[in-house]
Amino acid sequence: MTIMEYIHVRDVLDGKHEGKKVHLRGWVHRIRKQTKMTFVLLRDPSGVVQTVIKNSVVSEESYADASKMLIESLIELEGIVRADSRAEGGYEVQVDNFVVLHFAEDFPITENQSTEFLNDNRHLWMRSRKLSNVLKVRDEVFRAAREYLRSEDFYETTCPMFVSTMGEEGADLFEVEYFDRKVFLTQTSQMHLEPQLFAMEKVFILAPSFRGEKSRTRKHLTEFWHLEVEEAWCDHECNIKRQEGLITHMCQSVVNNRPDELAELGVDPKRLLKIKPPFERITYEEAIETCQKAGLDIKWGQDIRTEAEDILTKDRDTFLFVEYYPKEIKSFYMKNNEDDSRTYKNNDLLAPHGYGEIIGASQREDDGDKILENLKRIGDDPKKYEWYIDLRKYGSVEHSGFGVGMDRLITWMLQLEHIRDCVPFPRTVSRIYP
Repeated sequence: MTIMEYIHVRDVLDGKHEGKKVHLRGWVHRIRKQTKMTFVLLRDPSGVVQTVIKNSVVSEESYADASKMLIESLIELEGIVRADSRAEGGYEVQVDNFVVLHFAEDFPITENQSTEFLNDNRHLWMRSRKLSNVLKVRDEVFRAAREYLRSEDFYETTCPMFVSTMGEEGADLFEVEYFDRKVFLTQTSQMHLEPQLFAMEKVFILAPSFRGEKSRTRKHLTEFWHLEVEEAWCDHECNIKRQEGLITHMCQSVVNNRPDELAELGVDPKRLLKIKPPFERITYEEAIETCQKAGLDIKWGQDIRTEAEDILTKDRDTFLFVEYYPKEIKSFYMKNNEDDSRTYKNNDLLAPHGYGEIIGASQREDDGDKILENLKRIGDDPKKYEWYIDLRKYGSVEHSGFGVGMDRLITWMLQLEHIRDCVPFPRTVSRIYP
């Protein structure tokens, strides 16, 4: 084969090479064989293009290889790009040189497979157009999050995955043998992120968190990707605005940079373009009253779960802040609300149409004595948190933070049926393979 520079499929589909010879390589996505020609949909990371291999053009040996190869075989080819409205993407490549680099075996995934079978074979299923497009959008969401935060002078950092203390109330911990002692997989990096803001003022981490809740809903994973942000000199109102800015930027970036993927996934970009600050806000108390009026049996002091979230967001096209939750259902490190001593200065951000809580946030308590009071009130041992309380002894600063469930956000963006559909290898109560 002639030595030429390889190009990507997207360059062909962009019309940059019409009438020119190109050199492509990738996998056989679909194949249709006839007596004298073979149609191959060639896939690479950038897209899929139709190619035509004729026995009158390529060598006899090459055409014999084309006739016997199966989908997911690895190939490279040269050919002339022609516009063709009948071809997917509007272009095809008329092949004049063709090589099979690897003959694939019979591919186990065919049409109409069960969800369980597809998840058992996820290492192969991710080659599907749908899942590969989802993962490209996922990449853009992660990229946009970093872009926004860095543009606002945040530093990206890291935190330990093995921890000795609990970071969240009400979420079960995964206990791990750590040499001669027991530790936990982190539920949140927040408590190890906060000390770093005293050095850098604005910090964030994008890393996995682990929750041992035995929930089998479409919104839950045991391992999820968690964007956590901590900011000095930032109160509750500042924190709200930061969340609005971040979510808006991620939505806008997906529309601007992944339009082809959105189109293939059947997602209307107007849904994402509607997301603009300010988001609507209601208090926890107002949320409870709304749910009660809708007939839900819920009382002040109970957490807002799936049924309540559905009531609050079913008719909304944009995000909703619920703020000032009761102390009894939130964590000890949150700032006391001087306007209502029963509550903290906190918020959850709920996605439209019942996709659930996307963000949990609060202004952090900067008074060490009040943290001690909170720990005693809930019956936890202050000695476990000495290092955390220590921060308040040396230049304690007003600060706030939040955590974004990135997988749940992407699930809402793409209107996916289940949160596992946006993760390369999801971990749930019932799945740890592959």
